[in-house]
Amino acid sequence: MKPSASIHFLPDPAKGRAVRPIPKASQGHFVGEFVFGVEKPQRVGFASLLEFKAAICTVYRPGFVDLEEQLAPMAFRKLDGKVGHHHFDYRATFSNGLRIGIAVKPSHIADRPEFRAEMRAVAEAAVPTVVDRMAVVTERNIHPIEFFNAKLFHAARRPVQEEDRVIDDLRSSLTGPVTVGHLIDQGRHGGVSLFGIARAIHGGGLRLVRKERVDHSALVAANADEVVA
Repeated sequence: MKPSASIHFLPDPAKGRAVRPIPKASQGHFVGEFVFGVEKPQRVGFASLLEFKAAICTVYRPGFVDLEEQLAPMAFRKLDGKVGHHHFDYRATFSNGLRIGIAVKPSHIADRPEFRAEMRAVAEAAVPTVVDRMAVVTERNIHPIEFFNAKLFHAARRPVQEEDRVIDDLRSSLTGPVTVGHLIDQGRHGGVSLFGIARAIHGGGLRLVRKERVDHSALVAANADEVVA
């Protein structure tokens, strides 16, 4: 039997690029990997729940291009004059060329004066050769709405051509804000779903009117930059 022409085989994701190994399993710790990207899928690993949250929120920020985990050790000068080595948890690259080195730590560690001093020393050594900017991310930096939406964008990331065309037609006819539920009702015969609306928001065709979870009650409007007359 010939395979159906409607079957689409997804490309295998590229292997993770961590230089420092990430454990496959760890008792009491949330470890694993996820895949970002559609045309060129890429694995990225994480060694804690906080690292996962930081990574997936970064992937779905505007202008995101790439995320590398556990970079090669970088030498820096400690306060006592000795040479230390630091592995960035992540390096994020954005479409404007900006490279941000990310250190993920719980706030009770990040607030320690000795840790903050060490991060300043790392930044002095890393900028601008390894990264252009450095950020320390704690649980206080993970906004629950942003995390919720990032997980939804991730689940909805693969295009559904017919649904996406229907949503584009609905978007072009909008004259003001409407709820996500309204768009789903308007497009129900075309298979419009919450995933499809989320994909349009992340893709820029639609925009959230206010910062809120993308659900049926969320208000969206056509992105003026994307509307074609």
